[in-house]
Amino acid sequence: MIRLATHADLEQIERLIQPYIADFAISREGEEKFSSAIILRLLNTPQVHYYVYEQHETVLGIIAYKEPAHIVHFFVDTAVQKQGIGRKLWNYVTAELQENITVISVNSSCYAQPIYQKFGFKAVSEVIEAHGLRFVMMQKNRTAQNKKAPEGAV
Repeated sequence: MIRLATHADLEQIERLIQPYIADFAISREGEEKFSSAIILRLLNTPQVHYYVYEQHETVLGIIAYKEPAHIVHFFVDTAVQKQGIGRKLWNYVTAELQENITVISVNSSCYAQPIYQKFGFKAVSEVIEAHGLRFVMMQKNRTAQNKKAPEGAV
């Protein structure tokens, strides 16, 4: 089931993100970007839409975007990857985005870059190191590519 994240989900969200921090963070400053304080700030920001994929009261995936369409968090529990959870979260959010949104953006970890490419994203930068993080800026143009990503992606 996909639903809005709440403060009660904080511990599970932190647990789910933890294995991915090393893919992004290159310093303590970067690690702090995934702290409980930052996650709470996202949950409390009206322009951020934060969702969890839950099964048997366990959070197995999360996706969050900041208006109008910038993905800020998108993680699936390492134990349940390649089972379609990421695809369900992605489809849920893209269906929610307003029709007039033509570009979706994300700052992807180098690890996740091929996954976003399966969703139709293209890199719009080289690898960037800033604010303690290493990432690639990516965008998906919805007008040029309204087809779904291949089955089995993420």
